[in-house]
Amino acid sequence: MTAGAAPARMNLCQRETASCGACCGLYNRRDPGRAAVSAELARRTEALRGLPRTPDAFAAGARRLAVEAAPPLFSSVRVCPLLGFLDAAQTRVGCLAHPAATGGPDLRACGAYDVKTCDGFFCPSFSWLSEEEAEIAERAAGDWHLYGLVVTDVPFLRACLAAVAAAVGARVERRHLDRPPFRAALRRLLDLKTQLAPGSEGLFGAFAPAPDGGEVPRRIDYAAMGRTASAWDEILRCAGADPRSGNDLDRLEAELRRRLDGCVAAFPAPGAAGRLTRR
Repeated sequence: MTAGAAPARMNLCQRETASCGACCGLYNRRDPGRAAVSAELARRTEALRGLPRTPDAFAAGARRLAVEAAPPLFSSVRVCPLLGFLDAAQTRVGCLAHPAATGGPDLRACGAYDVKTCDGFFCPSFSWLSEEEAEIAERAAGDWHLYGLVVTDVPFLRACLAAVAAAVGARVERRHLDRPPFRAALRRLLDLKTQLAPGSEGLFGAFAPAPDGGEVPRRIDYAAMGRTASAWDEILRCAGADPRSGNDLDRLEAELRRRLDGCVAAFPAPGAAGRLTRR
């Protein structure tokens, strides 16, 4: 970098081994599981594959895809039908109308947003995450589906890393993920995101929708359940571990403890093979 040059903006959407389409409404559906979302992305990719790279053709294709799609979970959040798989192996998601995908023409305005909006939008994670945190999420998640869920929920990611750090007595660093057993254990911990009850609001983090359209912090009413607050309250709130969300708090907390134990046992540092003792 030359003297006085601005640092490059962190790339969260298209990283070396992971990609995210959350801002295009990827998870805004009643079944946000990997199989259902993959099927929808494949449907869009196939439908747009043979179309002429023209605004008229892509706009018509986008309208057909939108009509045939399942209704969104949140009607106020747009779902762009131009999001699909960028590769034949279906390992990377992205905009099929972007010039990098079309080979030249910019057809993004045929979808849910105009080009200016697409170019100018950066999700809150861009402001909150460090590059190291983003790389940890990328390497631990292992695929686009879990990566998108984790990288857009900064409180969840940080709470998980903090819980591991508190248990092993050392901050989790990107170099620790060079050890496959720890990387796999951390992925299992983060994968709590996909283990929630169907329709759980916890998929979308520690905030619940407010009547005015804003967000309010989610809280777990431990007193109403006749128990004390969990040592891992922040993670559980991010996971929506409240009876009203459909998740069983005790079951989810026990599973969280087991997965944290796995991270502790696999952590590549002296004295990290103990067990968690907090209750």
